[in-house]
Amino acid sequence: MKISNRLLGPDDENAVVACADLVGRSGARKFEIGYLYDDVPCEQAGWYAHAQYPGARITASDQPSPVHAARELARKILTGARCRCGRLVSLSDDGAIAFDNTTMADGSKWTLKEAASAGQCQWRLIDKTWTPSCPEPADRQNAS
Repeated sequence: MKISNRLLGPDDENAVVACADLVGRSGARKFEIGYLYDDVPCEQAGWYAHAQYPGARITASDQPSPVHAARELARKILTGARCRCGRLVSLSDDGAIAFDNTTMADGSKWTLKEAASAGQCQWRLIDKTWTPSCPEPADRQNAS
């Protein structure tokens, strides 16, 4: 995906593309990024990004740029999430945040006790992809 826009440098473009990729990988049915106000400076346009899931919507709003909106949406999607390895997603060396009795995107429930005992898997933005630190699960290694 190539984004041509004077507002986005190469690293900024990576963050927006990575957010769109993450939204798709997380099972969302729709992704949108945009702004609310015309005829104002870019940083006052009220940038937003949202992901639509069956029965839920995650939104990052009132951001100063499309990059900020994309990064905030990705943070919201990943916070409290369960990684493909079964661990709790962490976005920093400081640890992860878990919520009690969470309904996951696949409809399953995940309790605070289960999340705490699962361990943590740190995710980072690498180029155009949000990437977990875990090795690829055995059931996906030979998939073609």
